[in-house]
Amino acid sequence: MSELLQRYGVFLNVENPDNDPRDALRQTVRTGVEAEQMGFHDVWVAEHHYSPFAIGSALTVLLSHIAALTSTIRLGSGASLLALNDPLRVAEDIAALDLLSGGRIEFGVARGGPFPEQYRPSGIQSADVARERMHEALGLIRRLWSEPQTHFDGRFFRYEGVAVYPRPLQRPMPVWLASLGGDSLRIAAEHGYGLMATPSSDLGQIAQQVADERARRGAFPFAIARFFHCGDDSRRAIEHGVAAVRAYPRLMGVRFPPGKLPPMFSPDATEAVILANAIIGDPGQCVARAKELGERLGPHRLLLKPATHDAHEARASLARFACAAGLI
Repeated sequence: MSELLQRYGVFLNVENPDNDPRDALRQTVRTGVEAEQMGFHDVWVAEHHYSPFAIGSALTVLLSHIAALTSTIRLGSGASLLALNDPLRVAEDIAALDLLSGGRIEFGVARGGPFPEQYRPSGIQSADVARERMHEALGLIRRLWSEPQTHFDGRFFRYEGVAVYPRPLQRPMPVWLASLGGDSLRIAAEHGYGLMATPSSDLGQIAQQVADERARRGAFPFAIARFFHCGDDSRRAIEHGVAAVRAYPRLMGVRFPPGKLPPMFSPDATEAVILANAIIGDPGQCVARAKELGERLGPHRLLLKPATHDAHEARASLARFACAAGLI
């Protein structure tokens, strides 16, 4: 499968199961660096707050470390939680990262996902408000990167004659919405944004949305993250990967609204349901599954989210896939 049809990337949380944050941060950076050596095209790092398990709160700090130790791999914010952050500071940080990395940043943004504990310290009352705040902040940031001075009078943000520096190297900056709900599809189409699907999203639903959006919009950038585990022994890999997916909602503290629970996170989800929405198995099975996604989704970036908390095993799993897929 050609690179134009399917690009391979790595999607990383900073997970801290052993209560050793220093090592968790260092291991995440190392995995991002080694992803370039394995031939992956992108590495995306998630942002989470107020969790002792998911400690990737300093997104731009992490990406700057990976940027300093790499030279070609694209660096994605997966995603910057604009509803929880000062948009002026995000604009400055992402611009500086883009300059320091030689124009390798992919600016992914999100409202904050099914983690209501993240909203409370910021005084955000609901996921809908967080989504509105995200879209407004993104519109402000894009203007800050292009206008000599910005006058902005929004619902959440108001500025009179503000200018931020530096400005990004890339003109325009690639922007991705990690959201396929609410007004996100319309806003993405109006502004030419890419769309991202999360690791737990239902493939059948996503495939239909992508097909419908391409029918309306034509070609557009699309990325999908999938839980991933690749082992030498198929049965052991499947047992490990499926168990990790089942444990993920509890460890992350996810809380989906009624009727929104992804099928793979259902307490009675079968192994078949989980495997249908993930990339799990031996190297041959994983590559075959990736190719099936290419045929079903069309051009996209496939982002592999390791389904293990052992960073060494995660890198070994990625290396097995990279070898089998001909990336190395």
